[in-house]
Amino acid sequence: MQRLLGVFFCVILAIAGTSQQPYTELFFDHLTISDGLSHNTVHCLLQDRYGYLWAGTQHGLNKYDGYNFEVVQSLNEEEENLGLFGAKITALYEDRKGNLWVGTSKNGIYYRQVHNDRFISLNQDSAFIFIADHEITSFLEDQEGQIWITTIEGGLLRYTPSDGTTRHYTQANSGLSSDVVFDIKEDKYGTIWVATAGGGLNILGKDHQFQLSHPMLPNHPNMSGYRKKLLLDDEHLWVGTEGTGLYRMDIRDRSYIHFAPGLEERPLSSNGVRDICKMPDGTVFIATDGGGLNVYSPDTEEITEYRYQVKNKTGLNSDALYCIEKDRTGNIWIGTYNGGINIYKPRKVWFRQFAPGMTGSSTLYNRSILALAQTHDSVVWIGSDGGGLNRLTPEQSQFIIPPFRHQANDKRSIAGNVVKALFEDSRNQLWVGLFGAGLDRYKPENQTFEHVLGPPYSVWSIAERQNGELWVGTMGEGIVVLDPETLENQYLRHEPGNPQSLADLNIMAVYADQSDQIWVGTTDQGLDRWVESRKEFEHFRYNPEDPYSISNNAIRSIFQDSQGNLWIGTEGGGLNQWLGNGRFKRIGKSQGLVANSVMGITEDERGMIWVTTFEGISRLDPETMDIQNFDFRTHQNANQFNQSALLAANDGRLFFGGTNGLNTIQTSQLNTEAFAGTIILTDFKIFNQTIKAGQKVDGRVILERPIEEAEHIQLSYLDKSFSFSFSAIDYTNPMDYQYSFIMQGFDDQWQETEAGQNRVSYTNLDPGDYTFKVKYQEQMASINVHIQPPFWQTSWFRVLIALSIICLAAIGIYLILKRKEAVHNRALLRLKNEKMAAEIEAKTSKLMFSTVQMAHKNEILTGLKDDLLKVQQQSGAPLTSVVRKLDAELRNEDHWKDFDIYFNQVDQDFFQSLLAKHPALTQNDLRLCSLIRINLSTKEIAFLLNISTRAVEQGRYRLKKRLELGKEEDLNKYITGFKTTD
Repeated sequence: MQRLLGVFFCVILAIAGTSQQPYTELFFDHLTISDGLSHNTVHCLLQDRYGYLWAGTQHGLNKYDGYNFEVVQSLNEEEENLGLFGAKITALYEDRKGNLWVGTSKNGIYYRQVHNDRFISLNQDSAFIFIADHEITSFLEDQEGQIWITTIEGGLLRYTPSDGTTRHYTQANSGLSSDVVFDIKEDKYGTIWVATAGGGLNILGKDHQFQLSHPMLPNHPNMSGYRKKLLLDDEHLWVGTEGTGLYRMDIRDRSYIHFAPGLEERPLSSNGVRDICKMPDGTVFIATDGGGLNVYSPDTEEITEYRYQVKNKTGLNSDALYCIEKDRTGNIWIGTYNGGINIYKPRKVWFRQFAPGMTGSSTLYNRSILALAQTHDSVVWIGSDGGGLNRLTPEQSQFIIPPFRHQANDKRSIAGNVVKALFEDSRNQLWVGLFGAGLDRYKPENQTFEHVLGPPYSVWSIAERQNGELWVGTMGEGIVVLDPETLENQYLRHEPGNPQSLADLNIMAVYADQSDQIWVGTTDQGLDRWVESRKEFEHFRYNPEDPYSISNNAIRSIFQDSQGNLWIGTEGGGLNQWLGNGRFKRIGKSQGLVANSVMGITEDERGMIWVTTFEGISRLDPETMDIQNFDFRTHQNANQFNQSALLAANDGRLFFGGTNGLNTIQTSQLNTEAFAGTIILTDFKIFNQTIKAGQKVDGRVILERPIEEAEHIQLSYLDKSFSFSFSAIDYTNPMDYQYSFIMQGFDDQWQETEAGQNRVSYTNLDPGDYTFKVKYQEQMASINVHIQPPFWQTSWFRVLIALSIICLAAIGIYLILKRKEAVHNRALLRLKNEKMAAEIEAKTSKLMFSTVQMAHKNEILTGLKDDLLKVQQQSGAPLTSVVRKLDAELRNEDHWKDFDIYFNQVDQDFFQSLLAKHPALTQNDLRLCSLIRINLSTKEIAFLLNISTRAVEQGRYRLKKRLELGKEEDLNKYITGFKTTD
């Protein structure tokens, strides 16, 4: 299974150290004001519990997440120089609870409580009144949880957070040797060590009085100095001084060894030691003010100096180093004077670079490197695009002076300055292919060149068969087969009409594999293989309908690895692996390759395949197909690699030639182990405005806790645009990292960011519940998001609507009843007029029509009951009592029987007489006749029967037929005028 591994790297320059000792080169990234840092002078550094890097500068406090700096302000800060913003930050500390303490030069102490985003000033707290006007130099939390604060000219303060009490130690009241205090440490035995200006160290006794650690001896350094810095190292205490160098003291017997300039053993570059940092392997980094960085090796007890050099863009950018902080991944952060932050990253992959104008590259006359080869004496030969031929010594990686360049007045000089191909044959002869100047053979005995092929040949590639023949690929002239002994040659060219001839005259690559087969790559006519037995070429070309054909016809490189695998690089189709029988396996950008423009292929000593492209380099494991990419587009020394310009040297180094010089890497030092960082959410924005914990937005608090700790967010439907930022808190090379993310409830599947992108935005999400998740490698962060709906989409509003519907339904029922009552009254009046009924008959008639009215009402109430049950199910409204009342009303089903009784009382013998004359009439016919007889309209009949007017008309039509009435006879007149028999 193929997977893409993110690997970080940086192009580096060749640098020279000032130390006389052999050393490992250190390379540095830099963060300055151009990256968002508020000031380039950095006094203190701290990595907090989340992994953020805090930088206290000459002008403000900065928080860095690997992508951006946030310049921090304190609570209710109104103008510059009254709070954290613009203040000179001199001390940073995080206590065991996660509270952050910030000391300033003139603005006192600021404090950020854990689970909060806001800094508050402690200047008004009476506990800190003794040191309110003094510069804060350091903090310490002791084993009992008390906070110690050192100051310049304010002595030492001990603060007890549990009860808010303090104790102030000064030269006057506690025997402190000076009120100018720079650092404090507590060793594992509970001893408090205090570093003050002057000589020695101060030790706090049980009587709360201080005494000096050592007697002050004449003509002795005595740990003297103004500024001092302490580093506890188990049984040892390192003491850096600004005046007499560095000391390593045994805390048991207080003996020490001294590091200082001019000493025969353990010499430093400067006496001004500002900070000290120890690595897990025992290596000690020593920051000096003016002497750069000193690195002490405990194994050899030697010190190596690293100094600022103008031409070294990836070395230190300042020799004035103020502070050091080691982060959790092993990176070393160094705060400087006017150089911002310099970062040494041991896990970062660095490529050394040679180019004109860079240190160690003075003889390179052209940046573009076209050809590379290593001869039997291990010298690396470098051909350039117009700068001639250079040589690099294997031991010291130094260029041999002078380079070989064409001299018009010297026929034995190299024939041209554009060197496109280099090849050493089995006889240890170096062949040089030139653009427009043919082929030269180098004569080492007198360092001259023999011109074998002259103009106009442009030689692009050279290969040797087992019989010693040289196959020379040219641009425009096909292949020249050369006998290196006799210099006799023959030509293989493309012949129109001959499908067995060479596919093209423009040859980009010629390669002889382990079985002595010759493979030929053409500019755009595919791949050819020479068939010796038939003296003809076999062609392999791209076929869009065949997934096993070669991926592109633009062949740029051919290489066979130590396992016999044959690899073909194409421009546009990526990498191809020969499977045999005309079949290829394609490996392109979609499989993890950095780009599809494969310019060169080689193999390192571990069997890994290295591929150069226009955009960078890929390292491929041929067994697992895992790919590691090195993107050369994003760095200040970007490079675009040239065709076939790469070399695997015999010392394990790889060389890559491009348009911006030569890059090299020692593969044995390549660290590909991924760090399992902890990914966190670093920012939450609404309409591009950061939301802090406890901050009110439109009168509501969105985040109760900092975004790093928050488990859920409550949003309004009006928060239509919001975004999350995140970081893996691995600072090795965050601009290469890619993250996977999903908004569950909205996204159907995981998505992936672009390299270096650490922010995801969402707009116009529907109200509801979501979960945002983001992953880097195996680590994941998540947060629940609830978007509140508008009031008209809430449950309580739906209940209100349901109740309103019930009220409207009740009103509707009432109106229906009133309307039917009106119809009944009109019918009763007609009965009164026609039958001259008495008062009692009128009341009886009214009762009759009330009964009819209720019959039809039942039909309406049945539908209403169904509607109310649906409302109750959807909204949960309490409608049971209403439904129960409707059920009670619907139980009475004798309405038409009562109607018949009352009708017969009004119109006696009507039904009997009508049936006697028309015995075929049904009960429904009789009911319709009775309604017509009391002179109700079609619409009124439909209303009482709860049917449509069309259905009434159809009933009238059938009734007319059963009454055997003619087409011209009027049904209403017949019924109303029908005479009953006495």
